[in-house]
Amino acid sequence: MLIFRVKWLRAIDYKLLKSLADFIGYDSNLNLYVYRLNPVKAARIGLGKVLEIANKLNIYIPLDVRKLIKQLSDKGVDAYFILEKPDIVLYTHSTRLIDRLREENLVKWDGRTGTFRLKPIDLHKVLNIVVNEGLRYDLGFKLDYRLSFTPKLRVRLRDYQVKAFNSWVNGGCKGVIALPVAAGKTIIALKAIEYLKVRTLILVPTIDLLNQWYEVLIKKLGVPVNKIGVFGGGRREVNEVTVMTYDSASINLENYPTYFGLVVADECHHAVSPSYRKALELITAPYRMGLTATPLRSDGLHKYYGKIIGGVIYRIEHRVLQEEGYLAKHREERIYVELSSSELKEYYRLMNVYLDYCRRKLPEIRDPRLRFKKVLELAAKDPEAREALRAKHKARQIALNAERKIKVVEELLKKYPSEKVIIFSRYTDIIREISRRFLIPRILHDTPKDERKEYLKLFREGRIRVLATAMALDEGVDVPDASMAIIISGTGSHREYVQRLGRILRPKEKEALLIELITKKTIEPSLAKRRRKFQIFLEEE
Repeated sequence: MLIFRVKWLRAIDYKLLKSLADFIGYDSNLNLYVYRLNPVKAARIGLGKVLEIANKLNIYIPLDVRKLIKQLSDKGVDAYFILEKPDIVLYTHSTRLIDRLREENLVKWDGRTGTFRLKPIDLHKVLNIVVNEGLRYDLGFKLDYRLSFTPKLRVRLRDYQVKAFNSWVNGGCKGVIALPVAAGKTIIALKAIEYLKVRTLILVPTIDLLNQWYEVLIKKLGVPVNKIGVFGGGRREVNEVTVMTYDSASINLENYPTYFGLVVADECHHAVSPSYRKALELITAPYRMGLTATPLRSDGLHKYYGKIIGGVIYRIEHRVLQEEGYLAKHREERIYVELSSSELKEYYRLMNVYLDYCRRKLPEIRDPRLRFKKVLELAAKDPEAREALRAKHKARQIALNAERKIKVVEELLKKYPSEKVIIFSRYTDIIREISRRFLIPRILHDTPKDERKEYLKLFREGRIRVLATAMALDEGVDVPDASMAIIISGTGSHREYVQRLGRILRPKEKEALLIELITKKTIEPSLAKRRRKFQIFLEEE
């Protein structure tokens, strides 16, 4: 709308045009000068003067642009914002404002388009600065976040939930709330929606969570069904309260830059990954809440919380809530098993293939995790690296899927006949075998949705006592309460450990029990030790 072309410019004409434009360039393909009208500059000198200059330079200004200049002039506007996805363009006559915004890295000059541009996430920061500078602004787009209904929370917050919510409000309605699994993070987000009464986007990592949020919004917040949108899993609905997967957001969120007033990032440790945090920069939502049981990431990407959500503003450990009776107390046991002589021999043979490659190719790298990362990089072009990785993977499977572990599981199920048990494993093969041998329902990634839902319902009602799963219930699923967890195998991930522990911490009369099965003389003891102690080891710049 504001880009025009001029056939010829003399030096004196150039000066006149500069009074209306921030940018004047030359299009060598068309042999024309190109300029972008700054409507705020034009409004400052008045529509009459603008038309006089335009006539002198033989420039036609369309009626809609004339109308805009007149409106901005009548309002005395100093800064005008329009959408040019994925950015917002700022027009102003104030060099002081531009200098300040540049100092704070809130706007950048785009020489290609001849505009000052800002990311939608920074809009409200910029508007506050404009007001503080004593300037008036106008928007070339609608910015109205209000809900058309009044949400009402149907449950009371616990004292620590109240403290978390108040910390968030006092932090400008921004920030990450870190509570243990089963501590009721969702309720705090519902309270935020009730408090702000603005259109809300809820981001989730899984389809299971997509469906869970849909149900809780209706049951606990009274959101009308016709006001809820679901975006993901084959559905593409945007409504006043929208639940969307992170994957869908990374592709589609830029189409709704000014629609949402509040963003709730559930399991927000996902939100700081590169593609997801970029999506969160493309919307203007002034209020943001992150929810997670594990705010820190071993790759260091949690440092981006402050930019896209706000920093960690409230955190409480599960031990505190256990002491206060909000979570069950628990104890942990470790049972060590041994490989057979043939298994142990094959394990060492395979590990030596991997370690020999590392010694020859990467003698300078001592940290096993950094070394593994480097081998992964080399595997893209080095067949020997790929073979080393395959050997390591097979060795790990031997350690984590030891036949002896199945016998221990059988013994434990006999020893604890009245406990509600979830069996966790890193690999599906051993879960399928346990399910087959002991007639235990299993939930894997390929388990049909209806079947999974039915198993969880029966487990919740106590009609089945044991469930077995390989990674499918580690995160993003509302798992019914269990009193005992058997971990056959896992990674070195602290997050995985926290999520699995959380499955048995819902309040109960008796002490919960977590049992880990660990194979001696293998990599597994170090994995078990590592997952109990959070470490940052791959800080990304």
